[in-house]
Amino acid sequence: MKNYPQELKIKLLLWIVSAAMFMQMLDGSVLNTAIPSIAASFGENPLQMQSVIISYLLSVAIFLPLSGWLSDRFGIKKVFLFAVAGFTFGSLLCSMSNSLLSLSVSRALQGMGGAFLVPVGRLAVLKVYPRSRYVNVLSFMVLPALIGPLIGPVLGGFLVQYAGWHWIFLINIPIGICCFFAAAYLMPRIESEKKPAKFDFKGFLIFDFALILLFAVGSSERVMTGFSNGWFLLLALIFVCGYAVYSKKKKQDALFDPEMFKIPSFSLGIAGNLIIRLVGGALPYLAPLLFQTALGFSPSKAGAALIPMGIAAIFAKTFAANLILKFGYKKFLIANTLILSLFIAMPAFIDASTPYYLILILFAFIGLANSLQFTAINTLALIDVPNKFMSGANNVLSVSFQISMSLGVALAALLLKKIPHITESFALFSQNNGLGLLSSFRITYIIIGVLSASGALIFLFVPKTAGNNVKDADIY
Repeated sequence: MKNYPQELKIKLLLWIVSAAMFMQMLDGSVLNTAIPSIAASFGENPLQMQSVIISYLLSVAIFLPLSGWLSDRFGIKKVFLFAVAGFTFGSLLCSMSNSLLSLSVSRALQGMGGAFLVPVGRLAVLKVYPRSRYVNVLSFMVLPALIGPLIGPVLGGFLVQYAGWHWIFLINIPIGICCFFAAAYLMPRIESEKKPAKFDFKGFLIFDFALILLFAVGSSERVMTGFSNGWFLLLALIFVCGYAVYSKKKKQDALFDPEMFKIPSFSLGIAGNLIIRLVGGALPYLAPLLFQTALGFSPSKAGAALIPMGIAAIFAKTFAANLILKFGYKKFLIANTLILSLFIAMPAFIDASTPYYLILILFAFIGLANSLQFTAINTLALIDVPNKFMSGANNVLSVSFQISMSLGVALAALLLKKIPHITESFALFSQNNGLGLLSSFRITYIIIGVLSASGALIFLFVPKTAGNNVKDADIY
């Protein structure tokens, strides 16, 4: 490749990193549609498959804080190659799984690679491109996050219905192999500008223990009783508080510098992100289950029902910045939170007689409002953060995203299991009568909608000055 112009090599690197990101984004959205079929092949209840999703999200959250330090210590290229190889090998193990436990473990291994794919890949591109081109580069790199969830449900439904669920993981392998060898050939060796500081291993362990305990809370009810779940949640909170005390003593040497939490817009953005992303994690988990188990949709029809959600999410990006600039963060977030919450609760009124086109329209509005909410939350969290805190703040935002998404899946699964008369719902479902099961989905959607609306209380405290420099920021 040395005979090719350097500009071409840089452009190809951007495509390689974007392809790797697309592979990761596609994987999650494809899986949601396949859960009922995977459950059937394992002899499991489709409403008790949340560990397949949670194990991946928690693995990403656990290892993500390592990405920056490892890149400085071993080099961006080596870490990126490890990420692609780990994700690809994990995908192979997932396709070979023959039980819920083996698939959950394989997903956790896949998550180890996934934890580094996006942050390290993005860092590689930003290191080789001049700052004057950051806007265009970041605009291009956000596309995988938008296109993956758009085609994922449709592709997943098609593969499950006509090829088998194993292929939702096997499709990652050729993409991963191509990305690995292309990156090995094209990606330059980017050395760290400074010697990496000593890694806060003690803080890392304390923080990860809290995450593992939270994962235990959301694990299968056959392993954890309601009583033990309460104890695990209490222990998780103790570890979180312990880390807060520890980080104040370590200060700038801590895994996450506590000084950044003194920035009001950042703290409120993270708090709001935990609630909104929790709801965002529940939505893609609930919808395919609702369509296939309670309404009797085929996998391909269930996947197609989510297409408008993805299209609307992309469309929202074209005017999100203008709306935020016009109304300001406080007014915009309060209003959009309430609107989004209303849309989230509306699937409670869907039944077998609901016209398909109305379902498509409803989920388009959900996708539109959800995309606007994520854009506003992300920029609120980072817009007033000084450059010296930006790397750590971005890591905190990414970790909070993974935690809340996994808890959202756990909450949705827990509600479906704990809602009164759920045992009768399972019995009705086994007799091909979805009325009882549909009732449990209805109540779950209403509870999720109310939880989403509670986020508006947080945004009441957003200062009017938040994001005064938003005109100079890139909003995606």
